Amino acid sequence: MRSAFLVYNTLPAVKWSPLAEPFPVSELLVIRIELARFSALISQLFALLSPDEEVRAQRYFHEKDRHRFIITRGLLRSLLGHYTGQKPGAIQFVQTSHKKPSVRGSNWQYNVSHSGDWALIALSKTAVGVDIEKIDRDFRYQDILPESFSPQEQAFIEKSPDPRTRFYQLWTRKEALVKATGQGIDEHFQQIPTQDGSYEVESQRIGNSNRWIISSFAMTEGYAAAVAYESPERIPDFCELNDFESFAFFHPDEH
Repeated sequence: MRSAFLVYNTLPAVKWSPLAEPFPVSELLVIRIELARFSALISQLFALLSPDEEVRAQRYFHEKDRHRFIITRGLLRSLLGHYTGQKPGAIQFVQTSHKKPSVRGSNWQYNVSHSGDWALIALSKTAVGVDIEKIDRDFRYQDILPESFSPQEQAFIEKSPDPRTRFYQLWTRKEALVKATGQGIDEHFQQIPTQDGSYEVESQRIGNSNRWIISSFAMTEGYAAAVAYESPERIPDFCELNDFESFAFFHPDEH
């Protein structure tokens, strides 16, 4: 059976650069979004959604959840519109054979994650996964350790000076990888290693690539985040989306 090689890194010194024109030419970007900055643009972003996305948005009972979906989906469409040369509202999302989301007529892939007041969008020419989690001081993370982490990982968490933060760090790493591979959380989740270092694992557990990079990075205080991607030669560009209205690619009247 073919094996895959995992390399785990921690990137604490990530510098978030403003995402402004001209955009980075990188083929791997992680974009940080503070949701509150775009609350005034709900109607413009909603106008970019497809009919099925509009229905999905209306299904959210709480306004905060509905707005979060509209903001992240509208921004995703606008960003992909810039990189693919398509109108944001005309973009069609499809799934690969491994249930990975991609854009019809383009080799760009994407992944989205949100928690609390923040969202992350990862864009890549190959498979990518990203995860962000707000560190909840009331969540009983101890209850899910046995089913989600190996005995070695459980000990690694429990021996940490800050076990709660360590739990979220390792959890986001696992989530980012299973999202990158399109597997989702299943019976193999516990078996995906998460500690710093290099690991060789059975390829059926993590998809078809024979090499994955999984990196934790500094998000903002009180949050943990990680990104998983193929190819060790690439390093993500970390950008922050702040002043969206000033971008030439934002066309609220184009559906």
